[in-house]
Amino acid sequence: MQYIGKLNKNNIGEYSNKLTTFDVILTDERKMHILKNHKKDYEIILNNIKEIVLNPQEVLDDIKNKDTLFFIGNLENNNLNVVVKLNTTNNKKHPKNSVMTAWIIRNSNLKKLREKNKSIYKKE
Repeated sequence: MQYIGKLNKNNIGEYSNKLTTFDVILTDERKMHILKNHKKDYEIILNNIKEIVLNPQEVLDDIKNKDTLFFIGNLENNNLNVVVKLNTTNNKKHPKNSVMTAWIIRNSNLKKLREKNKSIYKKE
C-alpha cells in the first residue's frame, strides 16, 4: 500500500463535511490494475498520481458512482484522471479514501467528462 497524502478540503466541495478521513491511499491491488490496464502509461501515471490528487487542476463529481471523484491534472500533452473512492461511511474494511484507477485522457475526452459530471473545483 502506498500513502498518497491528505485531501485538501477546499478541493472537494460538500464532501469535506462527509469524509471520515482525509487520507488517500493506493493499494497494491489497484496499482496492479493500473499496470494491467494502462501498461504503456504506468510510469507516467505513478510519477504524477500524488501531485494530481493533492494539487488538482480540477475535480469532478462522478455522477455514476456514489462518493467518487475525478481528480484531473495537466500533463505535457494530455491530462491525467485519477479516480478516488471516498470513505463517507466509516467503512472498517476500507478505512481510507482510495485511488481506484487512473488513466491519461486527451482534451476531447476531458471535455466529455466535464459535460457528463458535476464540477466541484477548478483551479483559477
